[in-house]
Amino acid sequence: MTLPPESLSSLRDVLARYCGVVIDDVRLMALRSAVERRAETLRRAPAQYVAELALSADRAELQQLAELLLNHETVFFRNRPHIEALRKTLLPTLHATLPPGAPIKIWSAGCATGEEPYSIAITAFEALGDPLPRPVEILATDLSATALDKARRGVYRGRTLTNVTPAQRARFFAPTGDGWAVHERVRRLVMFVQHNLLDPFPPAARGTHILFCQNVTIYFSIDTCRALMARFYDILAEGGTLCLGFSETLWNIFDRLRSVAVDGAFLYRKDPPRQRQAAVLAEQRPGQPSRSTRQRRAAQPANVSLFTDEAVVIEGRRLIESGQLEAALELFARAPLAGRYAPAVLALAAQAHANRGDLDLALAEARRALELNPLVTEAHLLLGLIYERQQQLPLAIRHLEQARYLSTESPLVAFHLAECYRQTGRTIDAVREYRNAERLLAVLPPDHLLEGVAAHWLAESCRRWIARLEGER
Repeated sequence: MTLPPESLSSLRDVLARYCGVVIDDVRLMALRSAVERRAETLRRAPAQYVAELALSADRAELQQLAELLLNHETVFFRNRPHIEALRKTLLPTLHATLPPGAPIKIWSAGCATGEEPYSIAITAFEALGDPLPRPVEILATDLSATALDKARRGVYRGRTLTNVTPAQRARFFAPTGDGWAVHERVRRLVMFVQHNLLDPFPPAARGTHILFCQNVTIYFSIDTCRALMARFYDILAEGGTLCLGFSETLWNIFDRLRSVAVDGAFLYRKDPPRQRQAAVLAEQRPGQPSRSTRQRRAAQPANVSLFTDEAVVIEGRRLIESGQLEAALELFARAPLAGRYAPAVLALAAQAHANRGDLDLALAEARRALELNPLVTEAHLLLGLIYERQQQLPLAIRHLEQARYLSTESPLVAFHLAECYRQTGRTIDAVREYRNAERLLAVLPPDHLLEGVAAHWLAESCRRWIARLEGER
């Protein structure tokens, strides 16, 4: 028996309250599959399982369900700008300023299968020396017990090692079977703990100097993200640094952490109390900035802006249209996501991830772009295309109609809207949009590519469908 969408919708709300992760409409099929697997294991009808879990919100069973839905895919040294900032500045500065013998405390929140905390540990050896001149304590937490089991084993193979250099592999790994095992001296720096970020933080997290939480909060609602940031702020040491994934902007979400540029990476800093007070007073007294404010500004490189430039949007769009997805994502990773162009960059990053096949992240980024600015055409178009491919046509039409309202001259929007109208039996609307698409395509060079298809082929498809639909009326 097929589960009705409304029962899955109620269950995903319960799941979001448990672990924060929002299951998009596109992933309802994945949720249904996970529900059916758990129901079979427990020898219950799927509808009974959903009804009981939605009513009881049993945490142990929600954990089992979440294990089937969470994406644990990651790689070593995933966010290069942050790793470079860690190596060149963050770790050396902490070593130079902390009292002798005091540990440097780092937290990898949402560590998945361990690549991130081990990357941090390797970077600590590279930045500070081997043996380390002071203790480095790395707390690594994740919701998934399955992922943590793999992390504790510390054996990796294949794509996840792509960014590991031959020198790093020789120095910090040992061959084992068909994989590579992380050396014991690296593993000793990391303590793995199963933890739900919506629960009280582990005691070891208090006083964290550097907090990595990458590609986690992008799957949360803005309200959940805002609440989590406030709790992160409280446990960070004074002057502590938060490293988020490049698409996880806090712009217009949480303003108590200050955006800073460090070695080409854009991070968030918890200012010491005196510096925070000086900044507040400077804002309250317009005019000449205070000495502390001038010092903070001087700490930023003179040519670095903490707001997204329109040039990033233009160049990113060009790179995506020419198929240079990795170059586009590298460009976005080195841009600060703040200001009026930030939602557009998020939408473009979502498009690049979708084109690369990373659908979950693409959906999360497109959704966040619209939460920050509901008038981003690219985000509506992308969601419309994804829903169309998933045959969720009412949702596709809703987003494509919004995209058409925002951009009346897009042949892609008109064409895909016509396709959705046709598949839902709205013949008159379909013919109208096919004609719109044909008109807009006529001004393009015949060989101009849209989604990898030449303009003249799309125009010919429009003419064929117009003739067929008008013949059926």
